[in-house]
Amino acid sequence: MIVYLDMAFLLNCLTDAAALYVTGRLAGLPMECRRLLAAAALGGTYGALCVLPGLGAVSSLMPQVLVAAVLVRLAFGRREAFLRHLLLFFMLSCAMAGALVAGVRLVQENGLALLAALDWRVFFLAGGTCFVILSVVFRGGARHGAAGQLCRCSLARQGRTANLTALLDTGNTLTDSLSGAPVLTAHWEALEGLWTPEEREILSHLESAGAAHALEKLGSGFRLLPYQAVGVRSGLLLCFRADRASMDGRQLGPVTVALSPTPVSDGGGYAALWGGETGKEVQHNAA
Repeated sequence: MIVYLDMAFLLNCLTDAAALYVTGRLAGLPMECRRLLAAAALGGTYGALCVLPGLGAVSSLMPQVLVAAVLVRLAFGRREAFLRHLLLFFMLSCAMAGALVAGVRLVQENGLALLAALDWRVFFLAGGTCFVILSVVFRGGARHGAAGQLCRCSLARQGRTANLTALLDTGNTLTDSLSGAPVLTAHWEALEGLWTPEEREILSHLESAGAAHALEKLGSGFRLLPYQAVGVRSGLLLCFRADRASMDGRQLGPVTVALSPTPVSDGGGYAALWGGETGKEVQHNAA
């Protein structure tokens, strides 16, 4: 059987890129094009190595898991719930491989030699198993997605930008005590693109040290926002003013952003909560 390395590289690049993209979307992780492309290229290189004669051991389970971990780390950086994201990516990769092979079998009887040599029954079984596992493990995010609308949120601060997934939650009534405007609540780590290295180091201790301690070290540009929640009679969140924000491309103008020390989604499907308007320009008073 003739195996074309360029085709093996391309197919693995495409499937890894798609799996990483869907992983980021489902988990509400910020995605950078450069990191995704680099991870996809690495995955394509690994896929090409697996089809070389004498390198069969490279494609065994443990090397695959190790490479998957490297790809997730490269694509999304250092994140909490890394094992959860790794499981999601691994399962999506298997499911996509099954769908790809099944599609080629259906539309092209004499498909690519590389795909035709695979046992499609194994991939059908893997795809079905992955679907069941994903439905169980990530059903928390699905519940929230059914209760509200998930959308792409973009924030800008001091020339830096961050992209993440936000849940439009009508039950989220958190407002800015100074302006009365709605507040976007986001997990601080999902806004990694907005921070300087010094700010990221301080915020990494937000959960253990508390908002007041972080404010002392961060200085101007940040302040404390009082809030109440179930089980919290009176609390404080660290917040800042984003220069501009958008929801699914709709401009909201400047927005106050409250930083949650922990993920706001139990299922990992989003990284921020927004209870304000999205269909028109939102005017805020300066904080």
